[in-house]
Amino acid sequence: MTESDATPQLDSAVIDFEQAYRSGTIADGVVMDRLPWEIGKPQPLLVEFERAGRIDGDVLDIGCGPGDTSIYLAGLGYRVTGLDVAPTAIERARVRATEHEVTVSFAVADATELSGYDDRFDTVVSSALLHCLDPAQRAAHVAALHRVMRPGGRLIQFCFAQSAHSEAYAPYSIEEDELLRMFDVPNWRRTVLRPDLMTAMAPPPPMRELLAGRGVPLEFDEEGALLLPVWVLEAERI
Repeated sequence: MTESDATPQLDSAVIDFEQAYRSGTIADGVVMDRLPWEIGKPQPLLVEFERAGRIDGDVLDIGCGPGDTSIYLAGLGYRVTGLDVAPTAIERARVRATEHEVTVSFAVADATELSGYDDRFDTVVSSALLHCLDPAQRAAHVAALHRVMRPGGRLIQFCFAQSAHSEAYAPYSIEEDELLRMFDVPNWRRTVLRPDLMTAMAPPPPMRELLAGRGVPLEFDEEGALLLPVWVLEAERI
């Protein structure tokens, strides 16, 4: 990580993800070797779902970023498609998949449209995407997910929960009531909805100071990774 002497400025609602991948910057004054969600492995929550047998068939990793989850699942033998809006992230994911000697179909795509993927997937995994979309985009995204999933398909999703300090790090954090409305009959059957913690890169000192100045309490795991509150959702496509 490279630290600037400038006071960092963060507005989580205006992050340009392509620029973030190109520059390593999501806050003015802080350049990172890896962006906060680039933990170099799949989310531990996702690993739990896989080990519990909750992933099968053709898998979509939506908002795949540099491919951590896609590469992990492909290495276990799943047929995986990884989609992201940022071309630089997709380029990195392709290189990393080659390095890991796994096959993943990576492509640039708009998560609110997902054109060309109708009725394609049995499982969709979504980590730290939904809270990056504003309310109108979220509705379009959920409709697109329903369209690209096969009947009976399973969505596994982690998104930042609305809390007293979530505006400091989440573009558009989400309340439980919204998830209850979005993922309900006649289109969905919820099987899991619970609060939990998602792993992120530990912030560099300037970012820690910024968050501390906003009164944001920081929680870390035993390896020093930052833990942030999320909703864990599993829902079946009707």
